[in-house]
Amino acid sequence: MQNLTIFLEEKSAFTTTLESTLIEKGFAVEVINPIPDEDVPVDAVVLFHDNHNLDKRIVEIRDYYEKHQIAIHKIDLSGTLNVALTHLSLFLDRIQSKKVLFVGSPSLKDHPKMEVFKEKWTL
Repeated sequence: MQNLTIFLEEKSAFTTTLESTLIEKGFAVEVINPIPDEDVPVDAVVLFHDNHNLDKRIVEIRDYYEKHQIAIHKIDLSGTLNVALTHLSLFLDRIQSKKVLFVGSPSLKDHPKMEVFKEKWTL
């Protein structure tokens, strides 16, 4: 997908684990406050979680974007990662998103499947 910008939450351990990999893969990456004071800067959100456990911050972010009717996709790192990667690509293709926010709990930075996600995901 061309011209895809991935937004990451500022000052987040989750961001730290993904940012350099996404840049190396050729994605434009910007760091933002995921709950902005002004206009919504993204047209899709990808929520990373482990076995459907969302911490309070991720629930707040999800609720904010649901209220603004922004498309949301969830990736369960405890599930089958090949399926998750395929569904993510299909989701982005279907909604023709150009500005996507990736968010996840800080605890996910050490999740064993984060490394697999970073290695295998491409568009």
